[in-house]
Amino acid sequence: MGSNPLVSIITPSFQQADYLRQCIDSVLGHGYQPIEYHVCDGGSIDGSVDILRSYGIRLEWDSQPDGGQAAAINVGLRKSQGQIVGFLNSDDVLLPGAVGSAVRTLAAHPEVDIVYGRATVIDEQGRALRPAPVQSFDADVLVQHCFIAQPAAFWRRSLHEKIGWFAEEFDHTLDYEFWIRAMQAGAKFLFVDEEWAQAREHAQAKSQRLRGEILRQIRELQLRRLGYCGRNWWEQHLRYLRDEKRGIWRLLPGRRDQRLYRLAWWPYVFWRRKLGGPLFYRPGHWRA
Repeated sequence: MGSNPLVSIITPSFQQADYLRQCIDSVLGHGYQPIEYHVCDGGSIDGSVDILRSYGIRLEWDSQPDGGQAAAINVGLRKSQGQIVGFLNSDDVLLPGAVGSAVRTLAAHPEVDIVYGRATVIDEQGRALRPAPVQSFDADVLVQHCFIAQPAAFWRRSLHEKIGWFAEEFDHTLDYEFWIRAMQAGAKFLFVDEEWAQAREHAQAKSQRLRGEILRQIRELQLRRLGYCGRNWWEQHLRYLRDEKRGIWRLLPGRRDQRLYRLAWWPYVFWRRKLGGPLFYRPGHWRA
C-alpha cells in the first residue's frame, strides 16, 4: 500500500473530565499517521474544556450544547475527511496498534465495510473486569446480541454515503442501530482476533444509568428495522423490570428459572404476528 489513508476518529463527550485525558492520549499517542481527531464536547462545566485547551493545536475540538451523543458524532463525521472512520467515547481507551491493524485489514479485504476487534471492560481505575462479549460476525446472532465492541470498530466512510449517519432518535443505542442498518444494507463485517480497545464501566455510564431506556430503544429499532424484536431482548427487558423496577414485576419467575425465557416468547410472537412475520423464528430469516 502506498501512503496511509487518513483515519478520522470522533470523541463525543459531556462531563467526563475524569476520563477524558486518558481517552485523548490513547488516540494522539497511537503512532499511526495520518489521524484526524476531533472531540465534540456538549458544553461541559466539569473542567473538560481546560483539558481540551491544554492540547493546543494538537487537537481539534469544540464545546457547545448539542443534541446528544449521536448528534455530536454526526457533527464530527461531517467535518471529517477520513476514508476510514470510527468513534471513541470519552471514557474509553484505544489500544496501541489498533488503527494500523484496522487499516491493514481493510486494505487486504476491499470487500469488507466494517472491521472490529476485541475489547476489555475496565473499571473507573482502569482495572480489567472481563472481556467484552465479541465473536465472529453472524447476522442471526446480531439480532439477539450486540457482540460488536464499538470502541474496537472501524468502517469505511463510504458506508455513511450509502446508509446515512447515525440515527439521532436512537441516541442510547446508536452503534447497535447502525450495525443492524448496515447489515440490512448488505455491508460486510470482519472480526479481527486482536485486542483493540478498552470499554469503561462506571456508575455514570449510560449503559448503567439508562438500562430501561436502552432496552426500549433496542425494541423500537428492531421493530422498525427488522419487523420484529429478538426474543433475547424481550427476556432482558423482563429481567430489568423484575430486578430493577421491582414493584409488581418482582412476581416474575426467579433469577435462575427458565420460565422467564419462556415468558418472553409471548411478546416476541405477538409482534411477529402483528407485523406479518412467521409465527416461529427461522434461522436465516432475520429480515422477517
